Amino acid sequence: MMKLRPYKHEDAKHVVRWIKDEKAYYLWCAGLFGEYPLTEKKINDYYDALQNNPTYWGMTAEDEQGVMGHISVRFVDEKKKVVRLGFVLVDDDRRGQGLGKELVSMGIAYARQFLEASQVTLGVFEQNTLAKRCYESLGLVQNEEQVVKFEVKEEEWDCLEMVLNP
Repeated sequence: MMKLRPYKHEDAKHVVRWIKDEKAYYLWCAGLFGEYPLTEKKINDYYDALQNNPTYWGMTAEDEQGVMGHISVRFVDEKKKVVRLGFVLVDDDRRGQGLGKELVSMGIAYARQFLEASQVTLGVFEQNTLAKRCYESLGLVQNEEQVVKFEVKEEEWDCLEMVLNP
């Protein structure tokens, strides 16, 4: 059974291992951890800078086989009613088992039950069709009016805004 717990420094080694190439890196984080390649230090520095932020949580997913996923959860509004999920990632050796869907479902449940969010959002790059289908299967819908353009390695990528209302 999967459970979520707060991110720890030693979790970085798993995340780094799961990112196999530059495209996977940018699809996952849009370069928010700096230039590729991803390193444990970059991840830990990122989370260290947020450790005193009461509106941001890095989380690790574990099951009987060990660490198998990562997700971030954060408030994006002053009233603390809108929660954004991010950095969704599952052990690449275990993909295709429904773990991504379960991870996002747990992130949604955490946002609703513990943070009392009235809305949950996330962004997904247009070309990440498997992830988009996963999110849609959980009831998230694309906000057609919100598409953010990212410059990734001299290409322009569309990041689709997805939302789950009550």
